[in-house]
Amino acid sequence: MDSVAQYGLRQGEGKRRMSEFLQFVQANGIIVPDTFTPGRWVRCKTESHPRKKNGSIKLADDGLVGWCQDYAVHAEPVMWRASDDAAALAAPIDRAAIARRQAERRAALCEATFAARAYYDRCAPLRDSHPYLVGKGLGVAGCVGLRVDADGWLVVPMLYNGKILSLQRISSDGEKKFHFGATTKSAYYAIERNGAAVTVLVEGFATGLTIFQAIPNCRVIVAFNAGNLPVVAERMDRSGMGVVCADNDHETAARIGRNPGLDAAYAAAALLGVGVSAPICNGTDWNDYAMEQMELALEGQAYSFSRKRTVLQVQASVFADIKLKVMREARLLRTK
Repeated sequence: MDSVAQYGLRQGEGKRRMSEFLQFVQANGIIVPDTFTPGRWVRCKTESHPRKKNGSIKLADDGLVGWCQDYAVHAEPVMWRASDDAAALAAPIDRAAIARRQAERRAALCEATFAARAYYDRCAPLRDSHPYLVGKGLGVAGCVGLRVDADGWLVVPMLYNGKILSLQRISSDGEKKFHFGATTKSAYYAIERNGAAVTVLVEGFATGLTIFQAIPNCRVIVAFNAGNLPVVAERMDRSGMGVVCADNDHETAARIGRNPGLDAAYAAAALLGVGVSAPICNGTDWNDYAMEQMELALEGQAYSFSRKRTVLQVQASVFADIKLKVMREARLLRTK
């Protein structure tokens, strides 16, 4: 079947628009599905997560504008517009309709944010540990404000100007979900420490908690995804020293020729005037690095009371190693 007919567009200018849109989608790491219907969001696989539908695309009915989002990379959908020639062939822009849709979008975002806050209020405070933290080899130090919902998922507040904008829910086995409909753009989770000498900007929550527990004199800002790193960096407080801890998406880089985690980290670091510290390991982040190093050190040791003591000693050694590697890249934060 002809690709234009397959995607529901007319011949002629529609064919060129479709080609442009698909090139845009692929350039942003989205694997194009065999078929999709214009006018609605369609979940897609991505180059960074080819086994999961971790992205979405949408093409407007007229083929003049579209969006795509890789949830591991983009904090918000990325917009595409048809070339000027294609746009000139279209009907005049209905500015009233555009304004109406924008107002509806703002209202929906506000409603989703209020729903996220209400959901958070219904959750129980995190009292002890959580299976997700245990599985990551982490304690509860730095878990201020975390809660647990009725299904046992860990609930992390995503803040903007100190108020909840959205939530990240994390299951015991590490599945993550953002609160439906609420924006994540500019949202962060701050792990504060009195008298902190260095601010560390990170992508993921487990990475942030690992860094906080490994470096005694730091505070940590979690941006939740790679696309959000530069956005949060632009707004964050810039006093003292700083460093960006990157996710090293080396497997993604091998597939698509670019490393989203490192790219975003260096963009954020350029805004802040600081260095970037990225782990070299089989995984992608500093928690993966810590877990791998501990596993290597403890390999072959039988479970016993003495082994439990050894685990703490090994963790202290691994955390000291992480502190050294991260602090090497710390620089004085550039003022705005």
